[in-house]
Amino acid sequence: MNNLKDLENKLDSFEWNERRGAFLQLVTKLKKGEISFPPPAPRVNLHFHTFFSFNAYGYSPLHVIWKAKEIGLSMAGSVDFDVLDALPEFQWGGLEVGLPFSSGIETRIYLPQFPDLEFSSPNEPGVAYYMGNGFTRLPEENSEAGQVLAFLKQVAQKRNLKVIEKVNHYLDPVQIDYQKDVLPLTPSGNPTERHIVIAYARKAEEILPDEENRLLFWSERLDEGREAISQLLQTPPDFYDLIRLKLMKFGGVGYVKPDVGDFPSQEQVNKLIFGLGALPSFSWLSGFPSGERDPKFLLDFCLSNQIETLFLIPDRSWNVEDEKEREPKLKNLYAITEECQKRAVPVFVGTELNKYGQKLVDDFDSPYLKPLSPYFLESAWLLWGHVVMEISSFRGYNSSWAKKSLPDRKKRNTFFARLGESTPADREAIKKIGEISTSELIKQFG
Repeated sequence: MNNLKDLENKLDSFEWNERRGAFLQLVTKLKKGEISFPPPAPRVNLHFHTFFSFNAYGYSPLHVIWKAKEIGLSMAGSVDFDVLDALPEFQWGGLEVGLPFSSGIETRIYLPQFPDLEFSSPNEPGVAYYMGNGFTRLPEENSEAGQVLAFLKQVAQKRNLKVIEKVNHYLDPVQIDYQKDVLPLTPSGNPTERHIVIAYARKAEEILPDEENRLLFWSERLDEGREAISQLLQTPPDFYDLIRLKLMKFGGVGYVKPDVGDFPSQEQVNKLIFGLGALPSFSWLSGFPSGERDPKFLLDFCLSNQIETLFLIPDRSWNVEDEKEREPKLKNLYAITEECQKRAVPVFVGTELNKYGQKLVDDFDSPYLKPLSPYFLESAWLLWGHVVMEISSFRGYNSSWAKKSLPDRKKRNTFFARLGESTPADREAIKKIGEISTSELIKQFG
């Protein structure tokens, strides 16, 4: 058992060869029957952040694949902020253990046509979270897609430096250096706000080794009682959340108000997404922001701008203790999902795992979620069908082949979902799909 735990810990090494070797040893144990996993259940999580942006448990792409297999998911998806670094590893790992997979990217875009409307980025009118899903390859460095990808990472780094400059001034003498204190926390130099928070917490321990002095420091800087800080320090994840909330989110001293130039346009990001054969997805938060209140308005905008899929996190809407609070949230979730169904807009779902306490997978059997689960699962199989077709023959969901052969979106959805559900995550099976003619494919799955 200790050996098993050691191998799982090595899955999170920043060294690729070490985590690859550990993964192969675990797979060998699985094939020999020394490890047993449950059969796949009708549950998916298409929104796992990995340590290439921020995973609350430090999971690498291979560790996410392993966990997904361990809990019996039918499919897993990686999604990282502003990078596609997880893609090759996630794809390789999924094929090694026979787990359907998808890789995606998440960023924020500025919508100049809606300067007064709020979407999925609270308190930031005109700004929305935007995703690409179903990537199967990385761009050439000097290609248009490669240049967009480099720009996204550059913008994120620029914002990080602005945050640190402000917070360093406020937390003096606890100051961090981006190169020395933050970048080493990441495997590929793509830190997020959450990495910056951890760096500040560690620097405070270094600068203020006396616990009493450190308590007083944080109490003053975070405007919280000493006892409250003392209690939060017993659970570091909660303490990190408080630092981020007080110092870096809207209203905090380190908050950087976005300018139009701080975010790419939808057209720019689409050059990356379409250039690599992936699917753009608009992120939906809760139905309460002004830009989300009318599902018809939102989907009219999406479909008129080549956005044919939506991404949301169901757990936020139904997993609420207070019934009065849950009721309107659940109503909004049903409203957006039903409007998507009417328009044949696939809905991808997941739980993120970039914050401590988030679930490895949503409860698809919850009485609140169960009526929507079939559509979420159908959408997931569609995404896997897209990945299969894109890997095997560049005939993915948004390809010219798909638009010409299956111009009706509802029929296209059915085709890709059936193909996905019928195709295992096996290299040979995927290759064979690519060799089948258009007429035969449509006969089998259309």
